[in-house]
Amino acid sequence: MAKIKVLLETEASHIQPEGFGAFREAVASETSALDQALPDLDRVAGLGVEPGENFVPVPMFSTPREGGGSPEPLGSLREFAVPETNPDISPTSVVLPVEVDPTKLAELREREGVRVWASSPLHLYEDEGSPGEPDMAVEANAFDLARSRTGLDCRPFRPGATLDTIRALLGVARPWQDGFRGQNVVVGIIDEGVNGQVYPVSGGFTRPGATLQPGAAPITSHGSMCAADVLVAAPAARLYDYPFLGQPDSGGALTMFQAVLEHRRLDGTPHLTNNSYGFTGVPRRELAPGHEIWDLDHPLHRKVREVVASGAAAFFAAGNCGVQCPSGACDRSGIGPGRSVHASNSLLEVITVAAVNSQQERVGYSSQGPGMFESQKPDFASYTHLFGNFGPGRPGGVPAPPRSPFDNGTSAATPVAAGVAALMLSAFPGLSPEELREALLAGLVNTTGKAWDPGYGRGIVNAAASYSFLLRKP
Repeated sequence: MAKIKVLLETEASHIQPEGFGAFREAVASETSALDQALPDLDRVAGLGVEPGENFVPVPMFSTPREGGGSPEPLGSLREFAVPETNPDISPTSVVLPVEVDPTKLAELREREGVRVWASSPLHLYEDEGSPGEPDMAVEANAFDLARSRTGLDCRPFRPGATLDTIRALLGVARPWQDGFRGQNVVVGIIDEGVNGQVYPVSGGFTRPGATLQPGAAPITSHGSMCAADVLVAAPAARLYDYPFLGQPDSGGALTMFQAVLEHRRLDGTPHLTNNSYGFTGVPRRELAPGHEIWDLDHPLHRKVREVVASGAAAFFAAGNCGVQCPSGACDRSGIGPGRSVHASNSLLEVITVAAVNSQQERVGYSSQGPGMFESQKPDFASYTHLFGNFGPGRPGGVPAPPRSPFDNGTSAATPVAAGVAALMLSAFPGLSPEELREALLAGLVNTTGKAWDPGYGRGIVNAAASYSFLLRKP
């Protein structure tokens, strides 16, 4: 029987005293990674547990909730918001990405001092389009906000929008006129990799012998699309590339978030992260103990909260499993309100982004709340279906059907919103994630008239209004 991927979390009695230093050593050398893990692997001897591909032990600095409350990361993580190196700190536990025979899982869970978590495949939130769609023409003019109304865009989708159209809708001209274009802000792209020949990749996760290094992905990659869409509002921002290890799963994402936290410790960058991926189905709870969708204590969720606690806002795509025209990748169990926004994408601490087109219509695949952890998710909507990386004259070209010939999915809407956040941070560099969220929410265009809507969240992102809010704020 084929082995499956899981994450083993071990107690603090078997961890390195300096968590960040141990992580760096493990990244630099497979031998060091295995040496660190040997005491913990000895605890599960006889169960056929083996280190997974691209094995890297990940230190944890927060503990599971006690009595149902929210776990509190170490207060020292908050010091990472400054542009200087902070001291190393000891973790509370270590997570090992391993492979195990599924028949041994029950016995593994009984071992003292070990917790078993799922390490599930993640899906990149780009809609695949559908065969037979018409050619997409360039939209001529920006939508007039005075005629705003809600609507729905399903296959065949409306025409894609130019960058000028999206920038007009976002209102970037106001901060741009004052000299702010995202300069001095670093955005971390956690994805399958970014093309550094076209986009301004200046750092990220590096490991000797890894399949992908920062900036080495093809221009047609999903990560390159996300990079292009960050630059819509913040063309002067820099990018850090955190390509998943091998294939996207929660173990790879956990490692990338730890790499983000390490960079935060060293110099306070990146200032925010973009995460355009997630799950496309909901497993039965009784059959999936420790699964990311059901367990708020999963190490990936705790690591995301650690990064936000360090001062870096995390933007997550709502997902592409909206009930009207879900992506073909969606399982029936994860389609529609209350089932399609889940796992880290529904954490209270993150900013969850839905998708609208340039006419401010909700795109029918955009996942609908309530979220499975925090109920009022998504937080707000942002623009998709634009000629950013993909489209006529764009770096990624025009993909052949059935793939949509423009940047699409909540995968594209999320980096557009992250770019607006980078634009705000370039003008107001001291903003905490909470203050950044407040400014983005204060500037939303509310087309539904509701305080919160399952499809739109609280409204649609607008850079001009958020910038004006911050100018007025003491």
